[in-house]
Amino acid sequence: MPRKALRVKVELNIEAVTCPGTFLRERDDVYLSICLLGYQRKTICVPPVFPLLFHQILRFERTFTNCMDPAQLSLELDQEHVLIEVIQLQPNYEGGTVLAYYECSARDFLYPDPLLSPSYSSAEREILFTRTLAFK
Repeated sequence: MPRKALRVKVELNIEAVTCPGTFLRERDDVYLSICLLGYQRKTICVPPVFPLLFHQILRFERTFTNCMDPAQLSLELDQEHVLIEVIQLQPNYEGGTVLAYYECSARDFLYPDPLLSPSYSSAEREILFTRTLAFK
């Protein structure tokens, strides 16, 4: 009996993180940690000066076995979790301090609903992070 599977490939082009009018007190480098499709990737470390300019492409790929059609894939992506964190390195703490985060389902992240904001190309998107108590 033939098995079917659908493969999802995501190429995430991260340009910049902005936070107008804000500066970080700590002088340690900052990076993004992205969990998507069951994989975790980290960007390069950049100086803690806004805008944080990454200019980096991260690739994620996952095969959903026994997934027969796009409707079923949509349900699978609804169950997947996406977490993007802005992390500042700390000299005495392995892993760093989470300054801000964004989380949602993979379906909402990959196929966002239309918004009332100006329409951009589907390749260009902005997301709004939630800051943590560590981001003073």
